[in-house]
Amino acid sequence: MFDIQLFGRVEVRTRGVRLSGADFGGDRPRHLLALLALRGEVSISELAELLGTGKKSVEADLSVLRAHLEPGVNPRESVILAHRGRLRLDPERVRIDVARFDELIAAAANRPADRAVKPLTAAAFLATHPLLADEDEPWAAESRSEYRAKLLMAWPPAAEVAAN
Repeated sequence: MFDIQLFGRVEVRTRGVRLSGADFGGDRPRHLLALLALRGEVSISELAELLGTGKKSVEADLSVLRAHLEPGVNPRESVILAHRGRLRLDPERVRIDVARFDELIAAAANRPADRAVKPLTAAAFLATHPLLADEDEPWAAESRSEYRAKLLMAWPPAAEVAAN
């Protein structure tokens, strides 16, 4: 199992190993991982545009990332799945803090205010640190704002209960 953390510094924990910073093989491979974790299935063309590079560079960065995440593993057996020019992380093999955050926010939205507090508190705990805290790319800043807004939009019911 790969535990991917995007709140705070980008970090992956798997099989007793913790990867962060340069452990992914460089900035672009780390950014590639972060984008896949954030956006789900993404085309190589979309990734090239977001990363400000060409498709060949994305493919090279993908090879570097795979080698750092799973040394010696055949690309066909990688946690990064590729199909018809689209990439995604294997949902059976990854847990992503952002996905859990989204699940908690969605769970709170379907509950009365007094029962929304628990999932909202858990979501706020996950988001203790800013999303992609060490990344200065425009897509990272946009994602940071989006997740900050998600939490702020979901929080009023919990504040209402706390006031009573």
